[in-house]
Amino acid sequence: MRSLVTILVMAVVLFPLTASSTIINIPGDYPTIQEGIDHGADGDTVLVQPDTYYENLNFNGHNVVLASLFLTTGDTSFVSSTIIDGDSAGSVITFSSSEDSAAQVIGFKIQNGHAWDGGGIYCRNSTPTISNNTISGNWADHKGGGISCWNSNPKISNNTFTDNSAGHGGGIRCCGNSSPTISNNIISGNSAQRGGGIYCSSSSPTISNNRISRNSAASCGGGVSCLHSNPTINANTVSGNSADLFGGGIYCSKSNPTISNNTISENSAHGGYGGGINCSASGPAIINNTIVENSAGVGGGICCAYVSNPTITNTICWEDSADYAPEIWADTSSSPVISYCNIQDTLWPGSGNIDEDPIFVGPYNEDFCLRWRSPCIDAGHPDPIYNDPDGTRNDMGACYFKQDVAGIVEVYPHDTLIVIPPEGGDIIYDGWVFNFFGQAGRADIWTYAFVPEMGQYGPLALYENVRIPADSLGRNGITEHVPGIAPEGDYVFVAYVGDYPSTIIDSSCFYFTKAGAIAGGIADWQTLKGWFDGGLASTGSGLPTHYALSQNYPNPFNASTVISYEVPTTSQVKLEVYNLLGQRVETLVDEKQDAGYKSVNWDASEVSSGLYFYKLTVGDHTQTKRMMLVK
Repeated sequence: MRSLVTILVMAVVLFPLTASSTIINIPGDYPTIQEGIDHGADGDTVLVQPDTYYENLNFNGHNVVLASLFLTTGDTSFVSSTIIDGDSAGSVITFSSSEDSAAQVIGFKIQNGHAWDGGGIYCRNSTPTISNNTISGNWADHKGGGISCWNSNPKISNNTFTDNSAGHGGGIRCCGNSSPTISNNIISGNSAQRGGGIYCSSSSPTISNNRISRNSAASCGGGVSCLHSNPTINANTVSGNSADLFGGGIYCSKSNPTISNNTISENSAHGGYGGGINCSASGPAIINNTIVENSAGVGGGICCAYVSNPTITNTICWEDSADYAPEIWADTSSSPVISYCNIQDTLWPGSGNIDEDPIFVGPYNEDFCLRWRSPCIDAGHPDPIYNDPDGTRNDMGACYFKQDVAGIVEVYPHDTLIVIPPEGGDIIYDGWVFNFFGQAGRADIWTYAFVPEMGQYGPLALYENVRIPADSLGRNGITEHVPGIAPEGDYVFVAYVGDYPSTIIDSSCFYFTKAGAIAGGIADWQTLKGWFDGGLASTGSGLPTHYALSQNYPNPFNASTVISYEVPTTSQVKLEVYNLLGQRVETLVDEKQDAGYKSVNWDASEVSSGLYFYKLTVGDHTQTKRMMLVK
């Protein structure tokens, strides 16, 4: 649709039925699912009509496809209405006769299984495909409440695991040299002694693109627990998990996993060690993760103990908390190697480490992507092997800033302290989208409010497929009316640019308070004067209302960077660059300029690497910011 945004298309893939296979209908051909499996030949499909089936199934070596009508329709309602209930009489489904990937379970709710191993599904010496199921309310006395794998390599994808429990591995257990692929699942609300979400022992699973949240462990590894294992843990969201002792998010014991491109947030080790990640006698590679808002007694972000020597690269540790060492802690036997990381309140020894606000897109709604002003952009390891997908130098953190798209949104409230009276009132702000791509394109612009005790409300305004000129687009004096019936409390007003509603390129926000409320709801909130009411505005037709100096982009930078600023009236403008000694290095601007949005490029190819300051002087107004040149 748009040249400004990358569109992620999510489609339901219908699994084709081959001409040579037989479709066995349940209950049309056989009254039970087990009878259908027993009569099926390799490649056949056992197609099950919606109902609740109280059975404990065993594939017995039959490589058949067992599916609900989700298989043929893509209708997810068939998942919740086609139920296989184990009736607490054993595992709901068993694969233990060398079944291969052609043995598939697709589109069921699998519930109420109870076994020693594998309450929901038990895999031993097999490699089945398990996809698009809801696996819920199962438990195992020993391991694998949802799924247990022993010497097995199943493909486990697009499932939801919830409310399962076990001694080890509330959601999924991998043991005995298993290497399953666990991808694109929701693993939430499961519990265990170890590994509330996933437990790995002597195994090497690939764990990618999952949401692992709100799982709990009485001992270690609220989200993921690793013992003598080397899993690949990549591009997951690990959030809100808890462990009583070690590793609220991820626990590593005598393991060397690769932990990369994950967002690890709001996990807790209660009064224990390692809210985000705990390393015990382990040497994981921790690369390009965003580790934020985790908590523990010791090592809120990462804890390293008992001869643990992790390598931590291109990672952000921010707003974690602990009684001791809120971000990273290492005992005297451990030597983490930390480089090109942003670690709050600690300039950790190592190349390229910084301690600067990462400037996330939306921490108020757990969007930890980087805003365009972030010092983490292009600040990761300079080796090209780490480069971001757009070909630019690596950014710190899990979510890189896409420099091959345009659309940077800014909102500027006219008042610094906004308090709306109980009867309601208006907020006036300027809203602009800036285009750093150098050519016109299209994007959506929309706004939301985050309302006390309610959450996200809106969109308050939505402008779709807007043409963004090569410079900028926006309006001054936008009026937002907050009704009297809006509840009392603190609010966040947010503007987004991207592909509504799924893809956010950038966002900007400001805060305000409602001092009280009158009776009613919030439905009459309205934008009295919108972004584009009365026609579009652009740099040529809209003028800034105040002086402003933006963070240079990119920052840190190599050789050249762009500095943008705003001048509300015709003025004498001076923009200068200074080094750490206070010596002026270069004067970029020294002239009378008309009001407008300005930018200038600084070519720093002739100066050495280091920290520099740039100073804007307009009449009596002076503003200074710093920037980092890295060659």
